[in-house]
Amino acid sequence: MRKRTRAWEWVFALFCSVAAAGCSGIASQNPPPPSGKLSASPSSVAFGDVGVGTASTQTVTFSNTGTGSLTVSQAVVSGAGFTMTGQTFPLTLAAGQNTIFSAQFAPSATGSAGGSVSITSNAPGSPLTIALSGTGVTATFLLTANPTSLSFGSVNLGSNSSLSGSLTNTGNSNVSISSVTVAGAGFSASGVTAGATLTPNQTVTVNVTFAPASVSSVTGTVTVVSNASNSPTTLALSGTGVQLTTHSAALTWVASTSVVVGYNVYRGTAAGGPYTKLNATPVAPVNYTDSTVVSGQIYFYVVTAVDANSIESVFSNEVTAAIP
Repeated sequence: MRKRTRAWEWVFALFCSVAAAGCSGIASQNPPPPSGKLSASPSSVAFGDVGVGTASTQTVTFSNTGTGSLTVSQAVVSGAGFTMTGQTFPLTLAAGQNTIFSAQFAPSATGSAGGSVSITSNAPGSPLTIALSGTGVTATFLLTANPTSLSFGSVNLGSNSSLSGSLTNTGNSNVSISSVTVAGAGFSASGVTAGATLTPNQTVTVNVTFAPASVSSVTGTVTVVSNASNSPTTLALSGTGVQLTTHSAALTWVASTSVVVGYNVYRGTAAGGPYTKLNATPVAPVNYTDSTVVSGQIYFYVVTAVDANSIESVFSNEVTAAIP
């Protein structure tokens, strides 16, 4: 009886063990409860060189990449010169939601600096830490023109010509432009205005137009006043107003010995043609002035005689006209 009881006890114990394992297996298939997960992009912020007395700002996005909502209770910034703006806490983020804040570095002294933003939430792994770094350097304010002069050459009266240059902030601190003035008759400028601010390495295009009002050589300047140490920055201008020169080709020929009502005049740009007729109806005199020629072009002309039945003769000998 004692051996049999032990056997039953062993079987019962084995059954309970198997049942417990089965219950454990069923329980492990239930999904975990939703929870939030906080992440930041970028995970660290490097401001590089920033002039003392100036500030540099970068944007950071933090996101809830988990399956449930989370609450951010606070953000603490450490490190000399570092600050954070753009958010009010506490802040709740639903799953998949993100928001941004601005991290700023405004050094008060030269040298390397380090800090962090520590974001506390109810997400696992809190707090989330974002490393901050930057170097305070002596502030430089420089505005450079390229090129430093624009030459328009000869421009016909009644027309205009445009050229462009650039202004670049070649310092390490923001340059603020306070005024832009243009001197010189016929010159005007666009593309840069008073009140504009150029960040380090930023370039703006300056468009200058010359529209001469008289036949003369003109000089001028575009002068840009700013907080740059090399202010004012100037762009020298020059141009010459000239009178528009028109050209024409005067043609004459020997009258036909036949009875004709007039002549057709043809012009080409290559020897031997092809030719294009210049007159709409036959011209009666034995001369013609072509006022549609272009400077620097060579033209080739032939003439035909036309009788009362509008029948044309063959082409005359070809003549050449070189337009200066």
